[in-house]
Amino acid sequence: MLSVLLQIGWKKLWTLFFISVISFGVIRLAPGEPSQIDPLNPRFTPEVLERYRKAFDLDKPLYEQYRLFYWKLFTGELRSFKDSQPVLPKLVERMWNSLPLFIVGTILVWCYAFPLGVASAVRRNSFFDKITTVIVFALISVPGFYLAYLLIIFVVQTFHVDVIGLRTFGREGIGGFLNLMDRTWHVVLPSVLGATAGIAILSRYVRSQMLEVINSDYVRTARAKGLDEDTVLYKHALRNGLLPFVTMIALLIPGLVGGSVIIETIFAWPGIGRLGYEAILSRDYPIVISLNFFAATLTLLGTLLSDLLYMVVDPRIRLEKAE
Repeated sequence: MLSVLLQIGWKKLWTLFFISVISFGVIRLAPGEPSQIDPLNPRFTPEVLERYRKAFDLDKPLYEQYRLFYWKLFTGELRSFKDSQPVLPKLVERMWNSLPLFIVGTILVWCYAFPLGVASAVRRNSFFDKITTVIVFALISVPGFYLAYLLIIFVVQTFHVDVIGLRTFGREGIGGFLNLMDRTWHVVLPSVLGATAGIAILSRYVRSQMLEVINSDYVRTARAKGLDEDTVLYKHALRNGLLPFVTMIALLIPGLVGGSVIIETIFAWPGIGRLGYEAILSRDYPIVISLNFFAATLTLLGTLLSDLLYMVVDPRIRLEKAE
C-alpha cells in the first residue's frame, strides 16, 4: 500500500514538473516582453529599464530564469512586477480571503444538491420534479453577474445594509463578536450566489445517476428485505451512484485558487480570483505563473484524494501496483 502511494506521488511530482515548465513557457509566449510593463511611462528610460531587467532576472537565459523563478518563489524572494511586493505572502493572504467563500459555497452545494437530486429522482415526473427542473435550468441559464446585481439591489433596498467587501465600510475598528457577525454577513451573499449554479448542475447529475441505479436488482433486493426507504435510497442506491461525484472533488479543490472572478469583482472581495484577473491585466507575470503552479498542485492533490476516496465509496476498488 505504502509503496503504491509513493509510486503515485512520484508520478504526480513529475507531472507537476512538466506543468511548471509548460506554464512558464506559455506565459512567455505572450506578445511583448515582460519588461514592457508600461512602455508609455516617461520615467522608464533605457537605463531604468536595464536595471529593471536585472532586478527581475530578465536579462538571463530562459532556462536560468525558470530556475531562479521557482527558487525565489519557494524561498519567498520572488516579487511582483506591479508593486515589488513578495508574491508568496500576497498569494497566502488572498487565499485566506477566498477560503471562507470556498468552504461555505462547497458546503451549500453538497448539502442541497444531493437531497434535491434524490427527491427529484424518487418523485420522477411529479409536480415537485417539474418545478425543480424549471428552477434548476433557470439558475443555470441566468448569468451570475445579473443575478448578483439583482440580489444586491434587493438586499440593500430592503434591509439597508452593506454587502460589499470583507466588512462594513466605516466599521473596520470594531472587534469581538460584532466584527465576527459583520464578517459572517458579508460572506453569506457571495457564497450563496457562488453556490447557486453548482447546486443546479450537481442536482441534475445526482438525479440522473439515481435514476440509473434506483431500479437495479440490488435496490429491489434491499426493499424485499424490508429495509426502510431512507436506508435503501441513501445507503444502497446513493452509495453505488457516488463514484462519478468522487471524481468531481479533483475539480473542486482548485476552485480555491481560481475562485469566482465575477463574484469577487462584483462584491469587491479581495480574493485570489480577483488577484489573478488583475495580474493578467497588468501583465504581472510572477503572480500569473505562481497561480498556475499552485492551481496545478491543488489539481493533482485533488486527483490523489479522489483516488483514495474511491476505495472508501466502493470497497471492491483497491490500489494495485502498476506493472
